[in-house]
Amino acid sequence: MSLVTIDHSACRRDGMCIEVCPPALFEVDGGGFPVFRAGGEQDCIACGHCVAVCPHGAVHHEALPMEGAQLVDHTLAVSIPALNQLVRNRRSVREFRDEPVPQALVSEIIDVARWAPSAVNRQPVNWLVIQTPAEVKRLAGLVIDYLRQSNKLEPRYTRYIDLWEQGRDPILRNAPHLAVIHAPDEWLWSSVDSTIALTQFELAAVAQGVGTCWAGFLMRAANGHPPLKEALGIPADHSVFGALMYGFPRYRYHRVPPRQEARIQWR
Repeated sequence: MSLVTIDHSACRRDGMCIEVCPPALFEVDGGGFPVFRAGGEQDCIACGHCVAVCPHGAVHHEALPMEGAQLVDHTLAVSIPALNQLVRNRRSVREFRDEPVPQALVSEIIDVARWAPSAVNRQPVNWLVIQTPAEVKRLAGLVIDYLRQSNKLEPRYTRYIDLWEQGRDPILRNAPHLAVIHAPDEWLWSSVDSTIALTQFELAAVAQGVGTCWAGFLMRAANGHPPLKEALGIPADHSVFGALMYGFPRYRYHRVPPRQEARIQWR
């Protein structure tokens, strides 16, 4: 049986599924109906474009059951002013309340992030969520160990090490939680796919009132300091491609400081 079949009673022969298929796996039969090319199973990336574009429900994909294909409500479009406000008001939050973010809310945020695009629909992203503040603090200490080692070769981290020894946390900012993304090293686009997903996580978090900040020191140390990678439980053939500290913000920001104008070259 073909991976993709067409219900001729519902198909209007409009060719939309043919045009939107990224690997061009459809042909047209003698009656003008789309036909999934023989052997196309090898090249299909299960992106679902063919199922999504058909307004008549005529396309059936074995890997993407129709009952799981939610209908789009085109009346729920996000307004440009609302999107503008969300993006402009987002700030890197480094001061958090002691109140924990409920796990159910984090699950909702990740459920938004999982719809992020990925190269050829590979979906390589794996999520690690550290919920316990004490564990977040322990991981920050392992990053400091890495910075101490690096400082011997390149003395640029003294300030952060001194702050840590003074009882402050310049690494994860005493955040109550941490979200880490890891993906396979063998996949060429793991870094890009992970960054897109974590950016989508960040915007969804801000929309829910959760503050975030990219954990750059941890991201660097996770792939250069074996004790940290082991503590995170990252598989040997994976790398950390992103991390966000998060929690409910201690402060509310009231202004949007200016940014540089976009540098654009029109051609």
